[in-house]
Amino acid sequence: MTTLALNTLRVAPALLQRLGHSVSAFFDGIGEARAMAETFKALSHMTDGQLAEHGLKREDIPRAVLNSFGTK
Repeated sequence: MTTLALNTLRVAPALLQRLGHSVSAFFDGIGEARAMAETFKALSHMTDGQLAEHGLKREDIPRAVLNSFGTK
């Protein structure tokens, strides 16, 4: 019984650490998605002339957003 309790105590910190990393990664992903949405919204509100100044066409907006966040 004592061995079982001690083994459980050793596993708990590792499990909590993995859980913490997963939760952190989840919230980081939400933050990145929100930033991507804001970038997309800002580019979408630009005129075609403004987009051209940035070397973009309207149909390039999704690709440009993904590339700006390192997603391929």
